[in-house]
Amino acid sequence: MTRRRLWLIPLILLALLSMGGLLLWLSQHLVQRNEEVYTGYGEAAQRNPFYLAGRLLNRMGRTVHSVRRLDELPQPLASTATLLIAIPSYALSAADSQRLLDWVHTGGHLLISVQHPYEPGQGHDYLLNSLEIRSHRAEKSVADPVAVKLNEAGLPLQVRFRSDLRLNDAFWQSSQWGKGRVTLLSDLDPFTNHRLAEYDHADFLWALLQQGAPDGEVWLQYRRLTPSFMQLLWQYAWMPLAGLILTLLAALWSYSRRLGPLLIPRSGEQRRLAEHLRACSRFLWRHGAGPILLQAARHYALRQIERRQPGAPPDIALLPHSDEPLHERDLMQILQTLQRLNRFR
Repeated sequence: MTRRRLWLIPLILLALLSMGGLLLWLSQHLVQRNEEVYTGYGEAAQRNPFYLAGRLLNRMGRTVHSVRRLDELPQPLASTATLLIAIPSYALSAADSQRLLDWVHTGGHLLISVQHPYEPGQGHDYLLNSLEIRSHRAEKSVADPVAVKLNEAGLPLQVRFRSDLRLNDAFWQSSQWGKGRVTLLSDLDPFTNHRLAEYDHADFLWALLQQGAPDGEVWLQYRRLTPSFMQLLWQYAWMPLAGLILTLLAALWSYSRRLGPLLIPRSGEQRRLAEHLRACSRFLWRHGAGPILLQAARHYALRQIERRQPGAPPDIALLPHSDEPLHERDLMQILQTLQRLNRFR
């Protein structure tokens, strides 16, 4: 072993000792711990407000399906199924309302919210019209949870409704329709992700579902897509809207028609000075400036005579007259006379 390699051994031992000391110090001063950081709902829960309700029902043994829109539901639905709709009752068309009621009549269970005051037969809420349910605003809103009892044998459940709407003086109504049932609620928020764990909201949802077929499938329509303003106009006020459209079409047709003769496009040639003078004279004559033209012609003739014959007495025809309106024939005769006098002098 050479002398140079012998010097490397102490250096290697010193590096190993330094590294060991550093690791020992880190192990005594660094503490490893786990910390959970809340990042909010996941993508599925953010998209579906009934996501937690579906997970809960799955754990309770029910088969749950979630759809965004009504047209994604299978046709026809099973008569033992339960359907919860996020769309309010007033947003359903007459065809959708009738189709849902026909399905309920075969044994289905429909849960839907009511979000506006309504009197049976006085509006276009086809679902409430068929069920003859009256909804109205309460004078005072209730901030505390209320006791809800679905049957006489069960215990009352504490549910907090945040709506000031009442359905026949209650927060919810359940009506038999054929072999099935329609449950109307003034507020569906107790079943959403951020409120399902409050009070007895989960028990209330489970008790409502038990009113239908206990082993049937559960369908959750979660997209709260209400019709646009134009869709509501066309659905409830299509006759005035059609009249307005026809009026606009008639107005456009009327304004598109030509008024007056067509303008002849001007040629690119420039007019002569005589043409400009003739056009100006005609314009002045049409606007009652005949006496001005006559005065100008007389002054011109007098200047020409004075230039040719200085000191000559003016002719009687060249003397100024009154500014009374002239006829075109009289003006032409006077101008011709002035031309002759100016020519022969």
